[in-house]
Amino acid sequence: MAYDLLGRPLRDLRISVTDNCNFRCTYCMPAEAFPADFPFVKGSQLLTFDEIGRVVEAAVSLGLKKVKLTGGEPLMRSLLPELILELKTRFPSLEVGLITNGLHLKALLHRLVAARLDSVTISIDSLDPDQFSELTGNGHRLETIVEAIEAAHQAFGAVKLNTVLLKGKNDDQIEPLARFFRRPGFRLRFIEFMDVGTLNRWSREQVVTGDEVLARLRALGTLTPVAKHHPGETSERWAWADGQGEVGFINSISRPFCGDCSRVRLGADGRLYTCLFSAVGHDLRTPLRAGADLGEMTALLRTLWTGRSDRYSELRTDGSGKRIEMFAVGG
Repeated sequence: MAYDLLGRPLRDLRISVTDNCNFRCTYCMPAEAFPADFPFVKGSQLLTFDEIGRVVEAAVSLGLKKVKLTGGEPLMRSLLPELILELKTRFPSLEVGLITNGLHLKALLHRLVAARLDSVTISIDSLDPDQFSELTGNGHRLETIVEAIEAAHQAFGAVKLNTVLLKGKNDDQIEPLARFFRRPGFRLRFIEFMDVGTLNRWSREQVVTGDEVLARLRALGTLTPVAKHHPGETSERWAWADGQGEVGFINSISRPFCGDCSRVRLGADGRLYTCLFSAVGHDLRTPLRAGADLGEMTALLRTLWTGRSDRYSELRTDGSGKRIEMFAVGG
């Protein structure tokens, strides 16, 4: 096991398999900052699946338990189910999950299930079609995402849903979303709008806190707290007393959880980030392509992790300064 300077283990790895996305969500990749000709990482600059596997192997030797494949939009990466199958075959005890906007999910579900994907998390920020289109950009249809969510629920038996709330934009959707997904097998998580990157025009005035949301949801029924599965779990979980699913709160702004953070992030270009709010990443692509073996990659990861002292959310001041954009870090 590898521990950082604050005693946190390396347990979770987020892997951005592409920084490109077919949505233009206002809180992540606003359309005015990311036009169609934006220079996303392409071709030979992306880590190959073999290179990703080598990083995972090194991290497993240091205690890694869980991988989440993300982006950008990970289902834009060709043959992603093959990466999932490779990881599950090589590391049977490793938990492999997927975070997606759901646009291409339904068409790929049978391949993802066959690849032994463990879990899927889908973003949905509104049940109002016009509001959904405005928030996600590109005129995408809400019905497509809802159908994908229902299909994933059938395929996996359980599904996580992520909702980023922005005051005055979609905070009127708290109750509609909670009512619609108040069913067994659904875990709806409300996420406080975070100052990841510098292009999403973040302001504290737009943050809807988890405590505000919880107070509103308690008007719909009795909620009871659920214990975390492990200390590094970011969501504060609550279950409906009637057994009809869960809600959760990721309160990075109002109640930072840096003290338990066990996550490291691998960007699509092979840079490793030890915090979601990192200013710089550490180049792994160069040593990978220079032929670094497992021992060398393990030693490099150990050095990076054991020197880690990140706790941005606990130290947050005015939110200024350079930070890597969310689509590059892996969400």
